[in-house]
Amino acid sequence: MNGSSPGPLDRVVELLAKGLDALGLNGTRLRWRWNARRRDLGEAGSRAEILARSARGRFKMCPSCRALVPKSAWTCTECGRGLASVRAPGIGRLVANVLPGATAVTGLIFLVNGLLFLLTLLAPAAGPGEGGPAGAARFLKLDVLTLLRYGAGFGPFAFELGEWWRLVTPVFLHGGVLHIVFNSMVLLQLGPLVEEEYGTERFFLAYLFSGITGNLASQYFGARPTVGASSAILGLMGLLLVYGFRRGGVFGQNIRSAMTRYLLYIFIFSLLPGVDLLSHAGGFAGGCLLGLVMPPGPFRNRATALLWEALALVAVVVLLASFFMMARHGGDALRQIRP
Repeated sequence: MNGSSPGPLDRVVELLAKGLDALGLNGTRLRWRWNARRRDLGEAGSRAEILARSARGRFKMCPSCRALVPKSAWTCTECGRGLASVRAPGIGRLVANVLPGATAVTGLIFLVNGLLFLLTLLAPAAGPGEGGPAGAARFLKLDVLTLLRYGAGFGPFAFELGEWWRLVTPVFLHGGVLHIVFNSMVLLQLGPLVEEEYGTERFFLAYLFSGITGNLASQYFGARPTVGASSAILGLMGLLLVYGFRRGGVFGQNIRSAMTRYLLYIFIFSLLPGVDLLSHAGGFAGGCLLGLVMPPGPFRNRATALLWEALALVAVVVLLASFFMMARHGGDALRQIRP
């Protein structure tokens, strides 16, 4: 194909085709189907190579003047435009290119959620006497003990046993495939808009902060384990709602209308049994609070940029420390309550 020399599989297919011809069968059809398959594989390989190159690159493009600037630059060296929302080469861009419409942080969050869901799905289920779903049923609903082992929020563990990291890790955990699919769909719609208006650092900070405030409300006032990105997603809605009021004009009104519809749907959904209304309310409040104090758009000066970049770095450290604590101590409390 494309002028390349035939490989071992090509020679095997050609021998089979000749054998079919000798038997009076249609060997030409086998050759045609194999060539079509080779073309598909070649195109898939080319797409994979393009994606890999986009992740390995050393430069990113300014959307305003189209200049190539170093991927670490926070403003364009040619026109001075802020580049906080531009995808830089790396795994974030790779995931974002695989998920059409997603931005860098949105793609990374999507990836972490998916990997953690796969990890909990492959983990040993609760024993038969512990009431956990077994077999294919775990795909729809994971057992509580597994979720607690991998960082689900639970007030007595967080506040009485000092497992503070349970205020963070539940944001990336999900109880079943429908749970993660629904949250992922909403995240892929809201995340790119927030990242475009606020930039990468502030978007991630808003997402994690809202998730923590939602888990704080749920675990302090509630009495059951909690998981899911819903608190962080409600925070993004609250942030965008306040942004719509601050922005004004037709664009601001459109954002307010869209967020109002989203919130109405979420409120109706929150009335269903098993939905954590406290987590939703806490996340929404956290997002509204950030909407009042966090400025959108490009940073006004380098000092402001450094401030928000430092806060985002703190958020990353908190997240990594929480996952580290979950990996080391996620089962400590369970060993105390299990016979």
